[in-house]
Amino acid sequence: MKTLYIVPIEPIDQRYTKQWYENIPRLIGQRIVDKRSAPWEVVTIDGKQPNMGTTTGAFLDFGVTNIYKASQVDRIASLFSHGLVKPGDKFLVTDAWNFVITAIRYMSDLLDIPVEIHGIWHAGAYDPTDILGMKMRKPWPYHQERAWYYACDYNWFATDFHKDMFIKNLSLPVATNKAFRSGQPHDPIIAQLTAYQDLNKTDVVMWPHRYNADKQPEIAEDLKSDFNMLITQKLNLSKDEYYKTMGSAAAIFSCALHENLGISVMEATLAGAIPIVPERASYSEMYLDCFKYPSEWTTVEGYGRHRKDLVAFIQDRIKNREQYLTDLKEQQDILIDNYLNANIMFDKILELS
Repeated sequence: MKTLYIVPIEPIDQRYTKQWYENIPRLIGQRIVDKRSAPWEVVTIDGKQPNMGTTTGAFLDFGVTNIYKASQVDRIASLFSHGLVKPGDKFLVTDAWNFVITAIRYMSDLLDIPVEIHGIWHAGAYDPTDILGMKMRKPWPYHQERAWYYACDYNWFATDFHKDMFIKNLSLPVATNKAFRSGQPHDPIIAQLTAYQDLNKTDVVMWPHRYNADKQPEIAEDLKSDFNMLITQKLNLSKDEYYKTMGSAAAIFSCALHENLGISVMEATLAGAIPIVPERASYSEMYLDCFKYPSEWTTVEGYGRHRKDLVAFIQDRIKNREQYLTDLKEQQDILIDNYLNANIMFDKILELS
């Protein structure tokens, strides 16, 4: 029997990483059962979890994340050293911005234990609009990210936009054939959120992002004079409270400059909010035209000139909500079918395709 080692992102309540920590092993197990696949042993490589908060404006805590990752390396090195990792075993690193990939490939090559590494990419210094790209404009991240890409056998991206940007900005030859698109494993939230679709909607417009420059919170703050704009990051909501608030919102608004997938907008769309997103980044690929406004309306240079256009666009989607319900249902189906599951990735890992 082969072993699949899952190397998770640290499970943080405020992020979807806790959901992934619990759900990915279950989803893989269910995929094995559904496809009547040969059995796999599935092992989660956990790490030390001291005070799992986040750095202000960031997805993770920039200090604590290294404690977590280093302890994962310690566990994996012990498995290799004791002969428990076997040829043909696989590793799924659920955030490829992780030096554990270096350690796995190092031990695999030098100990002559061939393993297969799958990495899921979220964000990094290769993206100039990401917090890493803003803070680490130096040569070393460019070479480090390229090294992790080559160390992985399969690099997974949730959208084509993200995959193509990664390849372009890291000057990678497409012919390496190591980059693949798959949705992300968010399947379990679908039923939880669609249960709110028929909830009575208030006039609330949600702005659901991290309060960071790449998400442009100043635009949401400015629009408070025109709308009942709810900036959720200021409310310290639990996950359940967050979802219930989404369920009563008329619309979900984004003006993000950086978005390689956009889980919060997808969550609110499933809950029945009208998505209002710029035609840029992954939004361009994922959302119907009727829910996208021109990108220049919320660029740093263009917002002042186009504020009235944006306000009119949002007002129309709220006032004429009923006219967009058929489109909203189509949009939900697009997200569920293409972006809210990772079956393509799971099937490759489990040798079902």
